[in-house]
Amino acid sequence: MLIVTVKESEKALLYKNEKLVKVLESGRYVLPNFTAAYRYEVFSVEHFGIDIKKSELLYKKYPALIEKHFEVVALGEEERAYVWIDGKFTELLKAGATKLYFKEYDVRVERVNVKEEMQVDPKYVKLLEGSWEHILRVNVSVHEWTYLYVDNLLDKRLDVGVHLFYTDYFDVKSYTLDKRVNEMEITGQELLSADKVTLRCNVTMHYKISDGVRYLETALTPHDYLYKHMQFAIREHMGTKTVDEILEYKNSLSKEILDSFLERCEKIGVTIESVHIKDIILPGEMREIFNHVIEASKRAEANLIKRREETAATRSLLNTAKLMKDNPTLARLKELEALEKITQSVETLNVYGGLEGVMHNLVDLREK
Repeated sequence: MLIVTVKESEKALLYKNEKLVKVLESGRYVLPNFTAAYRYEVFSVEHFGIDIKKSELLYKKYPALIEKHFEVVALGEEERAYVWIDGKFTELLKAGATKLYFKEYDVRVERVNVKEEMQVDPKYVKLLEGSWEHILRVNVSVHEWTYLYVDNLLDKRLDVGVHLFYTDYFDVKSYTLDKRVNEMEITGQELLSADKVTLRCNVTMHYKISDGVRYLETALTPHDYLYKHMQFAIREHMGTKTVDEILEYKNSLSKEILDSFLERCEKIGVTIESVHIKDIILPGEMREIFNHVIEASKRAEANLIKRREETAATRSLLNTAKLMKDNPTLARLKELEALEKITQSVETLNVYGGLEGVMHNLVDLREK
């Protein structure tokens, strides 16, 4: 004899010769002596029911018995279902699933045909926080363009906000582009000038995506395309100029080359805001030669300035002398000024002729 006790919070499935014969509610059951043919499974009565794999097997073999004791949710191959238990959203069932729920709970189900409705209805979006099987979540911010592709074909550009898509029957992908100004750094580019001098330069480019569809569909890797053609433009610019010309116009590319580069960028939906050559680095020996040239040039400038100052000083002295010749009072003031400087710069001064000698004979700038 076999005694089976089912608690109030449990149900049991009773098998005889591996065939389900009864669903036991809570209580105490006594089975006959030939218990070797009996087997039972006990399930806790929980709101999430019996797992899908077990549910599908039971419902397939014993539909009438299962429907008598369970709430059955059996979905078609193209259906998914939102399930509420006692008014609380519990889960989203996958397409074609079968799930058994205990009748002790109030079960509410809303079905969706995911082959006809690819996008999740906005009323369900807040329910599907986190990650769900066969659900694509796309968040679009105000500074982004996001394009939706279905089975590798452009479907539409998404508005700002949160979007969810069923991916059971469609290959759904999203591509997001930042529509703000982007920066690209090209550093350490080695190239040869027209006079065969090896240089290295660093370039900064600012660009903005103006046509998102062209940007995605024209080039396989748009960012690499921009980078490569910027390199080509730099080489073309440097290769046609001597070192002196490059250093003279070092801040930007030549207009002809820049215009050609801009045309290539427009083909992939990109607008160039600015291109600037930040640094031009010469090899060690060449840098030393240029330093010597600059030093010599500055030294020559300094000498020229010095000569100009000396000439100006001499001209000023000549003008002063002319004024003193025509103006005795001015000459006398200059004598007294010179006398003051002499008396300040010597420690001992021997004077002959008294005060008259000091005032009139020690310093005499007038012509005799």
